[in-house]
Amino acid sequence: TRTLEGEEPSGAARRLLASALEKEYGIPAAAVRVETDEKGRPYLAGYPDLHISISHSGSYAACAFGDKPVGVDMEMWKMHPKWRRIVDKMHPREREAIGRVCGGAITEETEEPVEVFCNLWVRKESFLKAIGEGLRIPLDAFDATEKKVRQELRKEPYFIRNYRVEHEPVSVAVCSREEQLPLDLCMQVW
Repeated sequence: TRTLEGEEPSGAARRLLASALEKEYGIPAAAVRVETDEKGRPYLAGYPDLHISISHSGSYAACAFGDKPVGVDMEMWKMHPKWRRIVDKMHPREREAIGRVCGGAITEETEEPVEVFCNLWVRKESFLKAIGEGLRIPLDAFDATEKKVRQELRKEPYFIRNYRVEHEPVSVAVCSREEQLPLDLCMQVW
């Protein structure tokens, strides 16, 4: 969803979450209280078995929720001045995937593949949100290039799906322990 004129992006994400939870679970929007734990991970006060995640970038906001841990991340397609340093810290398979898109080795002259970088970045961030760790985990500790995250950080498997927001320059990914992620964003109430 897009934010309203003058609205804080985090407020838009919470508004979207409240609306979606009301529609999907019948939880009155006024009863939706989002708190954060000691690591900064959001949770729904009074609903310990319902997992939530919110994200925003630019004028866009997204949310995800379910009965298993979930993470959502979104990123507007824009140049990232430190993208090479970020890629250098990623898992070898991810560095290889980005390198293939760039035509081989990444050097100072390599132009950033904005959409490809953002699509991979939201996959990584959505996994980190799903496990509740954020950027406290080294970026090379897991590989997010496939449907199932290659990782040894948790014994449970995690699955990721990218979503395309038609005609919008934004990448979105959802990660969950649920293998069957929805096929289309339109099916979600975001």
